[in-house]
Amino acid sequence: MPPVTRQAYFGAALDLLAEHGFTELTVGALCRALGVTSGSFYHHFGGWPGFVDQLLDHWENRQVLILRERNFGTGGPSADFAALMDLTLGLPHEAEAAIRAWARNDETVRAAQKRVDDARVRTVGRAVAGIVGDRALARTLTSLGMAMLVGHQQLASAGEHGELAELLAEYARLVHSRAS
Repeated sequence: MPPVTRQAYFGAALDLLAEHGFTELTVGALCRALGVTSGSFYHHFGGWPGFVDQLLDHWENRQVLILRERNFGTGGPSADFAALMDLTLGLPHEAEAAIRAWARNDETVRAAQKRVDDARVRTVGRAVAGIVGDRALARTLTSLGMAMLVGHQQLASAGEHGELAELLAEYARLVHSRAS
């Protein structure tokens, strides 16, 4: 069996978060999920704080990497907005809800959550402002979009899988209806 990578640990951690929440994310649970010993974990991360820092960094940078792959910023505000809506559909929503719950209990996670939220607001806000041409309206529409995303994630984590694609389509219609 090939050695388990850091990426495999991060994937397993997001799966555990999605399925069981942050209280069940432990060294033991990760090692069982990956079929490795705790020595593998400590070899990769040194300890729990090192793992948490790297997991949060992985999660935080995931959106940036995906947008870079999609040439975000090269096709104009409407293309950027469409790319953001597509990215949103693919987020690990249950895991993100668990991270948000974890953030209420851990300062390190709270700081990462704030950075992710701030980056999302800036990125979506730029695209929306480019479409509507009014910064105040763009802020309002961006806040509405963030509230919709967080609300959906909280409902999905409670087992209520609403139709996010339909919500995003309606949100996109609203934003484009306010185009300048």
